[in-house]
Amino acid sequence: MNPVNVNRILFVGTGGGNDIFSTFVAVASLWTEGWRWTACDIAGVISPFHTHTVVPTDIPGVFLTTPNTTRHLLSKAGPGKSINFVDAKVAEIVAQSHPYKMSSVLALSVEQGSVGLTAAFAQLSKEYDIIVLVDAGGDCFYSGADDKHILSPMFDSMIVRAFVDSGAKGVLFEVGPGTDGELEPDSLTRALVANGGMENAKPLRSRVMNWWEEQYSKWIEPYRPGRTVPITLQAFRSAELFLQMDYRARAHFGGTHRYKYFTQTISTELCKKFYLVDPSRIKNPFAVSCASPVEWFLKTQVACRHTNNEANLEYIKMSNGELWQFLTPSPLLGTKDREELINLGLQNLSQGVNDGAWIMPWDWRFHRSSYWESQFAVSTATESNLLVCRR
Repeated sequence: MNPVNVNRILFVGTGGGNDIFSTFVAVASLWTEGWRWTACDIAGVISPFHTHTVVPTDIPGVFLTTPNTTRHLLSKAGPGKSINFVDAKVAEIVAQSHPYKMSSVLALSVEQGSVGLTAAFAQLSKEYDIIVLVDAGGDCFYSGADDKHILSPMFDSMIVRAFVDSGAKGVLFEVGPGTDGELEPDSLTRALVANGGMENAKPLRSRVMNWWEEQYSKWIEPYRPGRTVPITLQAFRSAELFLQMDYRARAHFGGTHRYKYFTQTISTELCKKFYLVDPSRIKNPFAVSCASPVEWFLKTQVACRHTNNEANLEYIKMSNGELWQFLTPSPLLGTKDREELINLGLQNLSQGVNDGAWIMPWDWRFHRSSYWESQFAVSTATESNLLVCRR
């Protein structure tokens, strides 16, 4: 793809966590390759499993993140425990130094699923000449059961589906394939060949990566460190052909923490370039049209394949105000750990911590004692075999 010269450009981190900070390497890389703009904004995805003190804009589902924005766990009583929010720290960087003409930091809600995001992107495409989706690690390219330890496919797949459905003009910027511990080199290479990413690959520049590292070390690492950025930097600089890294699927339930460790192979050759991809060419079975996170879960995790994903064990506020839980711990965890976590969730439900829970039928078999059956009304969710437990 040739360099562009536009008035306004928007960079969107496709996942949660530190993905919004990964827009910085995209901004700097494209500027170095000759792209130019008069004004630049960046955006991140805000989780439906938390509350955020973001500021509404004129576009439904699109909010403004400020340095004072906070994030909290959900609870029936209102906002719960505060959790450090990387997007707010990014907003602080932008407010102080405006790197590469950055002005505002936006937040995209996924509460209305890909349907809501589609409408948001359609409106944003009227405000910006081009939109660049930014994926660090490769979650966007999930292709099915062969990708055995995908960790966070929900937000990325929703963004891709919504962007394509909106008809907005733009491109996906891919950096650090495999450095988030989700897809192996063979799978990533196949995807990049199939969607034209290899044809549009450009070398990452040392001065860009050094600047990105400086920003990370100063602002993000002391506040909410992650692994994807430092491992992407390590892979970029490595003289080895492959790196072997230990990653983990994790489940946190109150004070109970359970993990499943696995080894990820990272191709350093893939990590020495960035890739520009037409989002419409991405073949991701989880990129389904959906009107809510619950519908996404039914269509992908029940009707398709249950994987580690952002919804597992999270609470979500329903339209009627009730608090429900995805009592569906990651299938990557051991059987005993999953049983323990489900049991804790059923205890919370019986004590009124939440109003209801979804549970996989094969998990319910292990907990279908006379005690639990007497506690809950159990039914089957519409058009699926996902069980619904209600006090």
